[in-house]
Amino acid sequence: MNTFHHKLRFLGIFMFLPLLFSSSCHRADLFAFEGNVYNKDKEAVVQARIQIFKTPQDWLTGHNVLATMSSDLIGHYKSPKIFEEGDYYIFIDKYDTSNWELSQVEKGEYPKIHLPTDGDINQTIEHNNMSLLANTNWKLVNILQEYSKPGEPAVQWLSIWSTTNNCEKDNKLLFGKDLSLRVDEGKSVCSGEQSLVVAKFVPPLIFSTQSCDKLPHTSQLVKPFEFSNWPSMETANAQMFLACDQSIGQLYIIYDSTQGYKLLKVYRRL
Repeated sequence: MNTFHHKLRFLGIFMFLPLLFSSSCHRADLFAFEGNVYNKDKEAVVQARIQIFKTPQDWLTGHNVLATMSSDLIGHYKSPKIFEEGDYYIFIDKYDTSNWELSQVEKGEYPKIHLPTDGDINQTIEHNNMSLLANTNWKLVNILQEYSKPGEPAVQWLSIWSTTNNCEKDNKLLFGKDLSLRVDEGKSVCSGEQSLVVAKFVPPLIFSTQSCDKLPHTSQLVKPFEFSNWPSMETANAQMFLACDQSIGQLYIIYDSTQGYKLLKVYRRL
């Protein structure tokens, strides 16, 4: 009996070893994204954001990010070693500079990288007014109501954020690189309304100090831009503005309330 059991044990180990060897031989190699970000003057760009996507659709909308990195003091970045061999799409931006142009997107040409590569992935980012919007994710952070004190002509904004419905506080705006605009209410869906409204937008022109206007009732310099196919906001005579100060990273929507006064929604770039 003991001899028989020893034979079975030996046979089991002998049969298992080829499976183990075969499994290790067929394991896919993994690779990392590593490279440098430069501006058009060949200077290193510090703290540029680098995002990696697997499909063109994800790259366009900003959904399903596989990895996000930031360039260091010499413009270098490196991802974890988690990617299999194949094609990936890379989005790099900082303020109003990025590694893509709308004309390329309209042709279906997106920044694509194939792994493995022979060396560092060096990318140049240039001024692009689309980059200020196509960040894909803007979070609602305040709602204000037009307000004036009795007997005073000056009009100002008064925050009504504390009384705002929690569902509305979940709202996000997502601007796609294909000029799509999505209004996403997140996990909460208010009063049976659609959680996702698809619209279109026209990006603002290239910024300069002289081309910016003041947001009504504030000293904030902004640039207006157009949108379409958003019925509820079009009915409310809504106007959209982007802060000219890139470091602020805020977007504003002014629209008519059902009570007859103006409301101001403030979104912050994430």
